Amino acid sequence: MTTSTSTHGSDIPYRLGAIPSDICGPDGDFERALSLMQADGLYEADIEFIWGKKPGFHTDEENERIQSLLTQYGIRAAVIGGFAFRDQSAQKIELGDAAYREHLAEIKAQIELAKALGCKKVRCLTFSKQMAIWGYDGADKRNAYNNQTWPKMLRIFEEPVRLAEDNGIELLIETGVNTLLTSAYLTRKFIEDMGSKHLKILWDPANTLFNYETPFPDAYEELKDIIGHIHIKDGTVDTRKSIITSTSVGEGTMANYMDDIAQALRKDGYQGVVSLENFYIPPGGSLEDGYRACVGGFKQIFGPTQ
Repeated sequence: MTTSTSTHGSDIPYRLGAIPSDICGPDGDFERALSLMQADGLYEADIEFIWGKKPGFHTDEENERIQSLLTQYGIRAAVIGGFAFRDQSAQKIELGDAAYREHLAEIKAQIELAKALGCKKVRCLTFSKQMAIWGYDGADKRNAYNNQTWPKMLRIFEEPVRLAEDNGIELLIETGVNTLLTSAYLTRKFIEDMGSKHLKILWDPANTLFNYETPFPDAYEELKDIIGHIHIKDGTVDTRKSIITSTSVGEGTMANYMDDIAQALRKDGYQGVVSLENFYIPPGGSLEDGYRACVGGFKQIFGPTQ
């Protein structure tokens, strides 16, 4: 598929995109979302929920329609945004059991969709958040599940990584708010311990900021050579009260870091995609209203400067 890009001939080495289901909703009008992206010069799409279904769960006819609409609007599938292993307890899954087979089947289906759409990246997540992965001097028994979570996760991901390698796909692990890998350190350690060039990071700096990590320069410097895709959103967090509030891009806690991140991506020649991830719904408004409120700030910070 031939795709135009808004960054051709510009001073940014990367490309800009968005998540269609974060514009018109997971059950919303996929075509309208693509038309808005096209109008805003965002030509790279994270393929997440479409017509109420996760990617990989559509019929052949629906997948053909997805491809047709992407081609019609000149938008490329940058990432198949799967959700495998999200909300899965590390303590309640075993290699080869029904839960494992279900998640593995989802990844297989999404790899096949990626190949059909000419996409080289598939996102998955990791287990539900665990405050203590390792413990010592007795805390290992009381708080860290006998230090077995990490080696179990490595075993669980051996087959997904092998599938990515066999199919020429990059498997992207997202830094998440409510997932087990909540920091640059943990995500890098996981990728290094797995030891595959087909495993990269989908970096969401807001998520790690909400988990007490400084996005720039700390997290960026730790991850910059293994970033496969980037999500940008903004908001505020009160960790004591366990509250996250979405804001327009540039009006939340991430505002202190976005300019530096954008400049570093330019300087270091990042050649992937930076996607607007819109969670923001203005009071009395809609998800589409939130997208409209965010896209200007997003492009001003991460778009071409010339």
